[in-house]
Amino acid sequence: MDHKSLKDTIRPYLPLAVINFYRYLRDHYYKYILPFVIRALYEFRAAINRIRERNGHSKLQKLGNTKEFNIEKLLSENWVDFKTDVHPKDRRMNILSKGLVKGMSTENIAFFINEIVKTIACKGVYLEVGTFNGYSLLSAALYNPSTRCIGIDNFSQFDLEHKNEILLCANLRKFGNPKNIQFYNMDYREGVNYLFSKETNLKVDVYYYDGEHSYENQLEGLRVMLPHLSEKCVIFVDDTNRESVTKANRDFVAEHADFKTIFKINTKRNGSPNWWNGFEIITRAF
Repeated sequence: MDHKSLKDTIRPYLPLAVINFYRYLRDHYYKYILPFVIRALYEFRAAINRIRERNGHSKLQKLGNTKEFNIEKLLSENWVDFKTDVHPKDRRMNILSKGLVKGMSTENIAFFINEIVKTIACKGVYLEVGTFNGYSLLSAALYNPSTRCIGIDNFSQFDLEHKNEILLCANLRKFGNPKNIQFYNMDYREGVNYLFSKETNLKVDVYYYDGEHSYENQLEGLRVMLPHLSEKCVIFVDDTNRESVTKANRDFVAEHADFKTIFKINTKRNGSPNWWNGFEIITRAF
């Protein structure tokens, strides 16, 4: 059969083949094809987001403008580029590094804590789990004398030589043992139970969970404070580069519709000079 006769043979069947193909697409579009396309696009977007976050890009959700708290304004006014700058324009929290206070944190995070505590918890309460050598506790307390700042840590991590409590006390002395600081050497569950059984009406405006970061403890560390948080509150979480932390935070927000993540930034590596190992802010009623 020559080339021309082959074309002539096939031609009568082409319309039928096109019609059958159209019918197949029509009959299977919603059941197979559309879900496949949507899933492929979702996976592509998720892969792009993971790459962006690993390379230090931020995940920022817009927050409605209020006089009390505006995350976008805070970022734009205090950093040239918050994603890459290693310190804010206001260098007041550099006082910690000048005082040789070391911690698994950065000046960016210290300023964030200090400024948000000043805005949200003036004459209120800041509580943190995981005080270590006192870097974050001092970040909240310095320049905020009217804020009660409470730290809880049993030094079960990063303390092979059993010196962390000694270093904490030494760091507090460097700043005159701020009168607005209290510290409890306890497991976080024990500490929370002890504190709020004594002060049943106490409410926390800003809470920072920096304890053990397994999925179970991360989620429990957020849940345990629910009865003790103010109606309007802010939660800080670090080490968000870790999947266990991100998943626990995500599940906590999914459980409680009144909470939302308003800021999250991951870093290229643990110990990055801008945002250490990632940082996230969760809020309620803002």
